[in-house]
Amino acid sequence: MNLASKHYVAGLVWCILFAIFYFVIDGQLGPKVGVAENGATSIEIPRSRNGHFYVAGDINGQPVTFMIDTGASTVAIGAEMAQRLNLPRGRSTTLQTANGIALAEETQAQELRLGSIVVRDVRVMVMANLGTEALLGQNVLRHLEVVQTADTMQLKAKPQ
Repeated sequence: MNLASKHYVAGLVWCILFAIFYFVIDGQLGPKVGVAENGATSIEIPRSRNGHFYVAGDINGQPVTFMIDTGASTVAIGAEMAQRLNLPRGRSTTLQTANGIALAEETQAQELRLGSIVVRDVRVMVMANLGTEALLGQNVLRHLEVVQTADTMQLKAKPQ
């Protein structure tokens, strides 16, 4: 085995170890999906005129309209909204976004609801440049079945 092959194998081993570590930590710290009392676990969302999908929900009991962003790693909201929702200030961090590097604060929401789908202990990024917008990211979406057709998206709670 030459030196390049050894580096390739070592890199592959590290990637596998990182993936295993990520999924173990994510499973322990990630949000938990629950079903509300009435048992309905599916939401049909029509595509809006601007091409995006929006869903009404709430964070900690306060109404929020989310834009579904399958490219966002986490739920992200603007500083104005974080203040309105009385979310605690979090630790400062930097994020790599589609528009480049952005400053944010990482905080936690006790509960996020989409219809009767309940997600608890959700990590939320607060970004000054989002204003009153809210993005629904993969830290919530990965716990749901997401089916998209031409003009409709369906969110469904995954069975536990």
